[in-house]
Amino acid sequence: MSKKSAWAGAIVAAVGLTVGGIAVATAAEGPDGPAAAFAERHPGGGPGKPGRPDKAKLKDSTLVVGRVKSVESGKLTITKDDGSEVSLTTDDSTKLRGGDIAGLKTDQRVTVRAKDGKALNVALAKANERGTIKDVNGNNATLVQVDGLQTPLDLSSVTEKPKNGDLVAVTGTVSDGKTIKVDKVKQLPK
Repeated sequence: MSKKSAWAGAIVAAVGLTVGGIAVATAAEGPDGPAAAFAERHPGGGPGKPGRPDKAKLKDSTLVVGRVKSVESGKLTITKDDGSEVSLTTDDSTKLRGGDIAGLKTDQRVTVRAKDGKALNVALAKANERGTIKDVNGNNATLVQVDGLQTPLDLSSVTEKPKNGDLVAVTGTVSDGKTIKVDKVKQLPK
């Protein structure tokens, strides 16, 4: 290839990238101007994200993971995984995903977004396990996981109960530190 051809190819590529870059930038602006203007009109975080927490509110917040030690009016105490305790204030603006703060129970596993000693958002940690069902007895059963660990299951919230030997995936919350209160069971192929 000659030097002239190489230079011509480089110039064509540069022009193509420049024009393409302008097209991408223009498309990113949207029909009503720059994307920043869109975000100002939609404080929930942009299109398709209604109700998202304000990022400025969560700035400098921390995540506390552990088990509920106690819930009192205006106060939530968590025993973290390292054994230390954290007491956080709560109020009407403290959100619990899927419920009310007063409905939390001792030993429930939670993740809490906190800032300046106040709980902003609380979520019950979800348990997701797979394995084989054994020892079905009414609303109770045992899940033998792939690694051999056995987990007690509370099936009281499930309408269609699995049978001994079923291979399943279960989802739920851990209520007492070891038992999964199952809210969804999916049969897996054997």
